[in-house]
Amino acid sequence: MGLGNILLLTQATCYTITLILSVCTVVPMAVHVSKFDGHCLLYTTGSFDSDDGHFIARWASPFYCFFTLAVGGLMVAVSFVQLVRMSIFLYMGIDSSFLSAFLDSVVSVIVMLLVFTTSVLVSDGFRAWCRAITQRFPACEDASVTQISKPDHVDTVGFYMHVGTAQFGAWSSWVCWVLQAVLCTRKLCLYHERENLMISMARERRLLNASHESQSQTVDDTVPILD
Repeated sequence: MGLGNILLLTQATCYTITLILSVCTVVPMAVHVSKFDGHCLLYTTGSFDSDDGHFIARWASPFYCFFTLAVGGLMVAVSFVQLVRMSIFLYMGIDSSFLSAFLDSVVSVIVMLLVFTTSVLVSDGFRAWCRAITQRFPACEDASVTQISKPDHVDTVGFYMHVGTAQFGAWSSWVCWVLQAVLCTRKLCLYHERENLMISMARERRLLNASHESQSQTVDDTVPILD
């Protein structure tokens, strides 16, 4: 198996892992938004009612959760399409063109930046929620086993597992997209090196042909003409 096939196989494997991790980001976050009745716990703060002990939330914008869902959906789509492409290339024994590899690099970098932004928002927003929750509970995960916010008609049971899984999926996906960007850049470098090699070989061939023609002309000029 040549270097190009190994690189292509590595890309296909990476897209497979990314597809699985993107699902691990989208599904738990979608479940969280559904159980929280459209609310988003990211960057949500609040305090506990001293009378009944329920958590009075000051809900943050749902943008953070929906942005995570949008980026996760984009990851699913891109990973699936790229996985199908790479599988076809492997089956047919071919590889993408230079232009296609360049577009793959651009897409990988864009998705990598979006996933990094999503990961930071999920981690930082979840940390803000946990700071508010730990006013009464010793640990954030302890609050996820009971209903703490009945006045808002949201189901807070299991929130730690849902958002924690989405956080894991986002950061793990980001690592895979960084690797994917490196692989795409490496493929571009290989194409560039191959193009330079072909240009160099063509130049050497022209020089050899010119030298051969010059030597032939010199021999013809030195051969004596017999009467």
